[in-house]
Amino acid sequence: MPMPPLSVRLALLVAAGLIAAPVLAQRAAENALQAADDGFGTAIGRESIGLYSADDIRGFSAVDAGNVRLEGLYFDPASLPPSLLRGTTSIRVGLAAQGFAFPAPTGVVDIRLRHAGTRPAATLFLSADSFGFITGEATWDQPLGSGIGLAVGAGAYREAYPNGTTDQTYTANATLDWQISRRLKLTALASATMVRAAEPPPVYLTADGQPPPRVDRGRFQGPDGLFNSRDRRTLGLIGDWQAGPWHLQAGLFHSKSDAPRTVANLYLDVTTTGAAQQLLVVDPAGRNRVTSGELRLDRSITDGPRTHMITLSARWRDRQRQFGGSALVDLGSVQLNQPAPPLPALPGFGPRDDDRIRQATVGLAYELRWPGIANLSLGLQKTRYRKQATPAASPPATERASPWLVTAAAAIPITQRLGSYASFAQGLEDSGAAPGSASNRNQPLPASATRQIDAGLRWQVAGPLALVAGVFELSRPYFQFDATGRFSRLGDTRSRGLELSLSGPLSPRLDILAGAVIGRTSVVSAAVRDGLVGSRAVGRPDGRGSIALEWRPAFASGLRINAAVNHITPVVASNDNKARAPARTTIDLGLRQALKIAAAPAQLRLVVTNIANQYGVEVLGSGVYDISAGRAAQLSLGVDF
Repeated sequence: MPMPPLSVRLALLVAAGLIAAPVLAQRAAENALQAADDGFGTAIGRESIGLYSADDIRGFSAVDAGNVRLEGLYFDPASLPPSLLRGTTSIRVGLAAQGFAFPAPTGVVDIRLRHAGTRPAATLFLSADSFGFITGEATWDQPLGSGIGLAVGAGAYREAYPNGTTDQTYTANATLDWQISRRLKLTALASATMVRAAEPPPVYLTADGQPPPRVDRGRFQGPDGLFNSRDRRTLGLIGDWQAGPWHLQAGLFHSKSDAPRTVANLYLDVTTTGAAQQLLVVDPAGRNRVTSGELRLDRSITDGPRTHMITLSARWRDRQRQFGGSALVDLGSVQLNQPAPPLPALPGFGPRDDDRIRQATVGLAYELRWPGIANLSLGLQKTRYRKQATPAASPPATERASPWLVTAAAAIPITQRLGSYASFAQGLEDSGAAPGSASNRNQPLPASATRQIDAGLRWQVAGPLALVAGVFELSRPYFQFDATGRFSRLGDTRSRGLELSLSGPLSPRLDILAGAVIGRTSVVSAAVRDGLVGSRAVGRPDGRGSIALEWRPAFASGLRINAAVNHITPVVASNDNKARAPARTTIDLGLRQALKIAAAPAQLRLVVTNIANQYGVEVLGSGVYDISAGRAAQLSLGVDF
């Protein structure tokens, strides 16, 4: 049976939200700036703010590195769960990362679920922007009695992006909480996302490594009739038991991201005049499935004003991927900003490759909490890592590693309002897979041994207004495109930088959330010493910053006016360090108005991002580019019933 048009499905979703039970205000007034603890990165529902994101912390992806925590427990996702399932997603670095047992280098992505409240509640959310991105979401919370609560959500989206691509996405999720007793609680979670009719985004590989000539925003650079599609699922069960000084937590999660078909849309040898060769790399059905979890036991011991905490943890993951079998479709010579040639018949697919990663880690940690004196922690982990690659055309290959990993951290108050912190962490992280524009597309990369040192100060300036300033050094293997287009290890990187965060109220009616990082990522390898590659890592700017303000004027009840400035310095864009993506500064303006619709609390929001329509490019690799987002206006309405 064919699906009804998107407009009909959105209307049905709206109706479902309106029919939900009589309820209490819940999600319409979600505000990432107000939810943030610092300027390093926070997402709540559909909004995100701050310096970092899950895929970019200190220049690296915490998701690829395996540094995701769900309700505080280890979680290795094939893809992050949809925003409707997540209550908040926070980026924890520096002092904030010390709240986790065995904090990992790079930083931690801290996901908290959206749980049902104590009363029935429902929210309807609708939005549209000038790119043609249309959103319809509905959530419903329902207490079921006997300590059981259910939170469900559904969304339908017509997604549209600056590069002219569109897709249709549908998602549904549920979280079930059961407070069995005062000591024991169980949480079950499930989500499903379906992406269809997704046009393959263009990627530009230039002939001289320099940024490509200007590309028209909003124009799809590719052939009609060839689409990506993807199916994502997340399932999980969490148990939490506490009795006196004992605290036992357990989490088991299964995540999958299967692709019925994947297309890479490559513009090769792009010249300064916009001439290029267009190549489509079409992959047959592939899969990426992960089972992961953690069992953790804490024992606290009270010793006068001091608390000692001993933690024993066991973590594991089993990731299985199937990929490859690509078919190459050469569309020949093309010109940017012109219609693509017609799509020829697709050639047959080749055999596919398999790989499997199994990793188990046990850890023992000690923490001392001494109010007014110090918080100290020390952890030791033993991990066993095994990756088996099974290429279709060659014998299997196995990689093993079993290092000891040490973590240590301290937070020491200096005065009532000024505190210091320092930490050291070692990790063994998954390096992900080669990107779609590489000649070894989707090939798994070897595990990365990482090391991080950081230290800093936190100053409570006045009331809730807080300033965090810290330095860090992060060392890890450097993967990048080589001269043949293969994505492989070219050496190691050493990232050193200064991080700043300022968050809180500047006055009773004006709040600020600001973050900045200034530093340098250097490449250390024989190729640098021999002059074959430059000493600067590709895609790592020397600095970036963001400042967001929210003003609540006295003359207009319920009105909030927002402004944000984001800046990124020039970015090294080629292995020889001769190419640079220019610096870019963007300004966003918006407002929120609280109101009532038939006695239901609501929020109307208008935001214009990149208001000056600043043009720029994103560096995806050495000589590999995408275009940045242009000006977009978005109007949204959220209503709580």
